[in-house]
This record gives sequence, structure tokens and C-alpha cells, in this order.
Amino acid sequence: MVMKKMREYTKEFLIILVLAFVGTIIFNWGMNITGIRHRKGIIGEINGEKIRIEKYYQALQRQMEAYRQKTGQEIGEREWSFLEQQVWENLIQEILLQQQIRKYHITVTDKEVVFQLKNNPPEILRTNESFLTNGKFDFRKYHDALRNPQNDWRPVEAYLRTMLPYEKLQQVVTASVRVTPNEVKWEFMKRNLKAKVKYVFFDPRHFQDKKIEISDAEIRKYYQANKEKYYEVEKRRIEYVVFPIVPTSSDSLSVWASARDLIKRIKDGEDFAELAQVYSEDPASAAKGGDLGYFGRGSMVKPFEDAAFAARPGEVVGPIQTQFGLHIIKVEDRKRENNKEQIKARHILLKFKPSNDTIENIKAKAIYFADMAKRIGFDEAVNHDSLQVQTTPLFPHKDLIPGIGFQRDIVKFVFKGRLNESNEEPFQTDQGFIVLKIAEIQKARTKPLKEVKTDIENLLRSERRKELARQWCAQERQKMHNSEDFEVVAAADSLPVKEVGPFSMIDYVPGVGRESQFNGTAMKLDIGEISLPVETMKGYYLIKVVEKTPFDEETFEQQKNQLYARLLQAKRQQAFKNWYDTLKKNAKIKDFRQNI
Repeated sequence: MVMKKMREYTKEFLIILVLAFVGTIIFNWGMNITGIRHRKGIIGEINGEKIRIEKYYQALQRQMEAYRQKTGQEIGEREWSFLEQQVWENLIQEILLQQQIRKYHITVTDKEVVFQLKNNPPEILRTNESFLTNGKFDFRKYHDALRNPQNDWRPVEAYLRTMLPYEKLQQVVTASVRVTPNEVKWEFMKRNLKAKVKYVFFDPRHFQDKKIEISDAEIRKYYQANKEKYYEVEKRRIEYVVFPIVPTSSDSLSVWASARDLIKRIKDGEDFAELAQVYSEDPASAAKGGDLGYFGRGSMVKPFEDAAFAARPGEVVGPIQTQFGLHIIKVEDRKRENNKEQIKARHILLKFKPSNDTIENIKAKAIYFADMAKRIGFDEAVNHDSLQVQTTPLFPHKDLIPGIGFQRDIVKFVFKGRLNESNEEPFQTDQGFIVLKIAEIQKARTKPLKEVKTDIENLLRSERRKELARQWCAQERQKMHNSEDFEVVAAADSLPVKEVGPFSMIDYVPGVGRESQFNGTAMKLDIGEISLPVETMKGYYLIKVVEKTPFDEETFEQQKNQLYARLLQAKRQQAFKNWYDTLKKNAKIKDFRQNI
């Protein structure tokens, strides 16, 4: 049994070896690499170390296989750009860390691999059901499997040889990280000490109607001091025509004919589940023979539900049209559970979609328009065919295009092209075939003062209102000399006093929100003590503690080792991240992907 499980996990271990750093998990997707043209075959350089195109796309292909295995689906356009960037970042990380491993002369001996294999197996083995007893990892079972000569442990050894250098590098980088007793105590207090408080809130919106004059000199001074906030990367705007890919009436009639043919085949004795596996276009149920399991009323769209609940067990009904397409339904069972009727059914879904001929016809129209736009100009071609033009706002060099979505190829064309240039070949998207014109190019710039003057004026006015709220809060605090004055002064000045708690340092406080200054101040005050003005994003508070849990020494002693370990791990992770961020920032990274 264990040997069988190990064989099952061999492929998984080999895939893990590709992901060159502990904790890095990136899903994969496919890419057609035919037609790649780059005279040097290099897609990037990291500190002079070249990344060949073959390595890059082999990683994408491996990622594709892992994604398919995990989800059973192909990756969509929306995730494409994000995941591609993740793969690129992973390659950068892998190479930078390997360079550091060589720099520190880090190696792994056979003895170290054996020790790790015996005493610190990877998490994938710790969760293997073959090694669990009552849901917990059982070292006895694991060591029995290690001693069994029939089990092939080479994939695990290979995994450890790959990962141990990275773990050693982490140890080198984080060797100086320490956690002090005070830090452990403060962590305990953040989680365990709670306070109940009364508070008064001083809201800057109280001065909303107060006339606040902001001079031009103040606006210019702020603009000059904060010019970097108004820097914009290059942006471009496009005008485009969409040729939608939609089914014709002939396509729809063909789907109806296919549905009626399937119903006939089912009535002639063919197995419903087998036909569902072959023909159903519902990705969630097709592989299971169209099985939808048991469901009650309200779980499905109404036309589907009405037809299914009107049928008897064993009956096949359809075709039923919904917004998803045509359904052929087979009801298999009916029962009552919690006094509600449920049925068990299978279905075959046939979607209304354009045929290949329809798609080719639409594409031909788009190609004709694109050719005309090249010959006589985009605007003239639009007028000639009376087509509807859509336009985007200015957008930066990112894969998300307003109104169109994630389209890496379109963005690449737009930011390489010239003003008024249009594409020769239509871009195929979920919306249809797109032919576009680069309508405007706004170079990288700092926005001029006239464009941001109103924004700055509103910002300064908002800051002025907040300062008035601070002054108001400070004046009220000066009137409070002892604990009882909190309520007395507030009542005299018609200020509402609210009570909230108990809450800890890290809790969300109802009516206040997640404001660390509010929580932190409350924890530092003694019972009956009144705070100084507490600034938050919303405004200012005066806080008075009315209850507070005492420090529990016994509970602290029970938790302090666990807290220490948790803090140490978190600080090491942060230290390594900071180290890596600096390493990457100082690295010479060249990205040639845009040339592909």
C-alpha cells in the first residue's frame, strides 16, 4: 500500500522540484511556442546569467500540466497575464537564490539528506494517509516504510537535495534574528488583554459647512513638495470596432437538432451517462456522466427546475432551454429530506454557440475592415461601412484594457505602435474580433498644477477640517481633570459618549473599525484613566477605560514558548523577505519578453 502511494506521489515530487523555493506555489498554463523569433534565443538576464527561451517555455508547459491536473480546466484570459508574470518572478527568484547559494558555498551532504529523510520528512509525506494514525503523523509507520526495501525513496531524496540548500540559505540570512522576552510578553498582551472603554469621537465632518479658504500659495507649495504623487507613466487611448462572435439562427437550429438526436439515441437504449461524458458542455458535471446529485427547489434556474420536478424517476425530459443553453434531463430518484422534496438527476448541456463556418465568416468581415482601414484610414473605413466605434480612456502599459479586459497581445501592439496605426490582423477576444486605431499617446509626465489644483484644494481643506477636530478634541480634554469629568464635560457640551468592548489589541472595534491607535491606546491606559487626543484615519477620540482584564501570569507561562516560536518564525520570514527584496532591487535584471 505504501509502495503504491509512493509511486503515485513520484510525479508530484518531480513537479515540486521545478518550483525552486520553499513556499512558492504557482499554477501553470499552456502556451503555443511555435513561431517564436529571437535571434539569440534569450528571454532575459539576471546579473549576466542568461535565461533561454526553451527554459522559460518549458516551465510554462510544466505549469500548464499542473494547472490542468488541479482544476481540470484550461486557464482563462483573465488569469493569463497574472500567472505569466508569476512564472517570470519565480525564475528570477530561483536564479538569484542559486547565485547566493554559490556565493556562500552552500552544499548538502548525503548524511544531511538521510537525517532529514528520517527526522524531518516533507509536508507532503506528513499528510500522506499511509502515515497517519487518528489523523496525526505517525513516525512509527513512517519509519517502517523507510525500512521497507520495496519502497522507492529516490524522488524524496531528490526533493530534499534540491530544497535543503535553500533552507540553509534562509538559515544564513536569518541567523541574527532574535525575539526578546518583552516581544513575547507584548504578543501575549495583544491577544489576551481586553478592555472595555467609553469614548467621544470628534468628527472632521462636523466642520463640513464651515467656510475654509485655501490660498493659491498654499496649493503651489503643496504641489511643489509632492510632485512625485502626480507622476504618470505613459498612457495610450484606442478607438476600436468589435465584430461580435454570435451564433446565427442556422447555428441555433443545429443545436436543437443535435439535442433531438441525443434524445432519440437515449430512447433507443444508449446510456445517458456515457452520452453526457461525450457531448455535455457542462464542465462541472460532464466527466461524472452529467450527474448533478440531489438538489431541492431553488437550486437550479426555473425552467430547468420546473421540468425536472415535473418528471418521474427514470423519465428523460427535454430539450429545455435556459440562459445556459439546451438541457436534456434524466431524473433518477426523488426523496424528502428535512421535510423538503429533493430529486437526483443527470443532464446533458448543449450550448448555443457559433459554428466554425460562422466564426470564419465573422473573421473574414473583420479582416476586410482591417485591410480597408490600412488602405484608406480607420475613420474613413468606419464611415464607409457605418460601423459603431468604441473608445477607451487613456490607460497605462498593463494587460487590463478598460472595456475590453485582459488582452496582452493588444496591449503589446498598442504600446509598440505609432499614433493612428491600426492592426492588420484582427485580435480575437471573448467579445469578438477587434480592429483598433491608436487614437492618442500621452507620454510619461508629471501632471501640471492646473489639472490637480482642485484635488489639492480639497485635500488641504480636508486636512484643515481634521486639524479643527484635533483642536476641538484637545480643548475638551483640557476640561477633564479626573475620571468623572469624562461624562460630565461630554454631557455639558452635548457630546455623545459611547461604550464598547471588551476588545483586544488586534480586534475589530464596532463603531470604530480596525484602528491600531485606538486599540493600542486603550490597552496602555489604567482603569478610569482618560487618554490624550487619539488620532485615527477618521478623526480624533478621547478614550476612558472602564474595565480591563489583568495580566494572567499562569496563562502566559503556558503560552510563551508557543508564542516565541511563532514570533521567531514570522520575524525570520520577514527578514528573509526584506533581504530578498533588497537582493532583487540591486540585481541587474533584463526582460526581453516584449521582443517575442
